[in-house]
Amino acid sequence: MTHTPGDLPSPDEFRRKMAHLDREFADARRYLSRLHAEDYDSLSALMAEIHHSGRAMKVLAAMAVQALDFAELSADRLGGDVQKWLDESAMAQDTAENERDQTELGGEG
Repeated sequence: MTHTPGDLPSPDEFRRKMAHLDREFADARRYLSRLHAEDYDSLSALMAEIHHSGRAMKVLAAMAVQALDFAELSADRLGGDVQKWLDESAMAQDTAENERDQTELGGEG
């Protein structure tokens, strides 16, 4: 066995942590697959499983990483600018939220 600095996990601990990380990514893929298939019953069961296991935020983070990886791959293949798309999406979301807030408050929408 090789020497590892004190701040690095042992090889066994690293393998255990990687197994957990693999599970988060697998659950994120399962979630997206069921969402895309519009299998809402199965999606609901998966969401309950993830929530009850206390891993919801980890799965959400894994999903975000996968989305960014996909966006980068798409940008490479299609010549798009991922950051520009993200910025425009954020502005569109802000506009939609502002319009919804105005409607809910009785203003013009």
